[in-house]
Amino acid sequence: MKQKIIPIVDTDGHTDPMNTICDLKWNYPIFNMDRGEFRSCCRTPSNKVTEEDLQALGIDAFSNTDREKLGRLALIKGIRDKDCQSCWNLEDRGVKSPRHTPERFNWFLQQKNLIPKNKPFKEEELAEYLASVRGLDHPALTSTSPYMLEISLGNTCDLKCMYCSHHYSTQWATERIKYGEITQEQYDREFPKAAPSFDAKFWEWFNQIGRYHLHRLGIIGGEPLIMPEFYTFVDKLIASVDEIADRRKEKMTFWIVTNLNTPPNYLEKLFNYLPKLTEVFKVEVLVSMESIGERAEYIRNGVNWNKFTGNLDKLLSRSDLKFDFGFIMSLNALNITSIKSFIEFTENLYVKYQRPVALKQNIISFPSWQSPMILTPDFADHLDYAVEYMKTNVSKMPVVSDYYGRYDQYIIYLENLSNSIRNNTGNYDEDRKKFVPWFNTYDERRKLNFSEVFPEYKEFFDLCKDLNG
Repeated sequence: MKQKIIPIVDTDGHTDPMNTICDLKWNYPIFNMDRGEFRSCCRTPSNKVTEEDLQALGIDAFSNTDREKLGRLALIKGIRDKDCQSCWNLEDRGVKSPRHTPERFNWFLQQKNLIPKNKPFKEEELAEYLASVRGLDHPALTSTSPYMLEISLGNTCDLKCMYCSHHYSTQWATERIKYGEITQEQYDREFPKAAPSFDAKFWEWFNQIGRYHLHRLGIIGGEPLIMPEFYTFVDKLIASVDEIADRRKEKMTFWIVTNLNTPPNYLEKLFNYLPKLTEVFKVEVLVSMESIGERAEYIRNGVNWNKFTGNLDKLLSRSDLKFDFGFIMSLNALNITSIKSFIEFTENLYVKYQRPVALKQNIISFPSWQSPMILTPDFADHLDYAVEYMKTNVSKMPVVSDYYGRYDQYIIYLENLSNSIRNNTGNYDEDRKKFVPWFNTYDERRKLNFSEVFPEYKEFFDLCKDLNG
């Protein structure tokens, strides 16, 4: 596959706006309900929404602050907004980032009635329009009709996945406090209570804007299925969207991200809620997993593989329940060598249950020493094996409803990543130096053994070890 051309950025930090624009900055709000935070897109930092903001700006305190508009203006002017650094890091390494295309941005402007509809996309015409956007009062900088929303209700979680942190897992928080890496006081400061009117203003925003325009709405974690507040929140969502069902052209897609290490009582509660959800929403159950057996138990520490596959069986065998299904595969430094085995696993699930399985694209960028980009070029061979296997079997797999979960799109994604690792010329010595001591500590604290679970990493492990002298 052709290597991605890295955008040239001049000394003033500018590039062609076609290399920076991305409608996700307008259309992908994320609310952290427990901490009262907002962010635009899943790869940007969170921002605390204060009571003063809410009183002064109302629901614009979320997605239409001057800060958000300045970030959007930067993208339109070809400036790499710092909030989007995660995507710039990927693109500079030749990896496809989640950033949307200029064609998509053109479509977005058409939907806002800012440029003529039903007119073929021409890059020069889009560039001319972008050049006309100047002050913060320009309508192109305002978010009015987002199509995707994510909600985090808290960091309650029963796992300690290796690339996670105390921000998303209470198990991680307990461990870090135990070993003195953070104090209880520091943890409490990092998890302040939401502003008094945050919850009410969220529902005001949702009832005025969200429920009319959103195509997709997801609940992320922590682990939603073990949070009692999840079910209360879902009840309010159902009531709100059902109230205006006759004014929507189609059902909104509601998705749940779960580790599916779920206790029996909570799994049964999910089964009981699915019929209620499917009356109002098109439902997706997305499971966080990217490896199998003891490798899964190592990477997603706390998961029990037998329990996990048992829960999969209970879920997928419920042919009476209407939902789409897929895996969010977080590609990381340790699952690259066994990705073909996991894909075979997903195909066997389809054969057994005759329920299409989506493969959702995701890659670990932080911690940087767990990114697949730190691996040596020979690791790209493992991705090539997976791609070859998928190309042989892609015709047997059903096309899933979500374009970004399709097998043919995942093949392209893996080809791009393989090419990036094989041709990677970056210097990753600092990240590789962290690799060995971090996993040694990980093993010691959790009674694990890296070399036994991942024997094929010996040469890479030794290379990293030698860098530490």
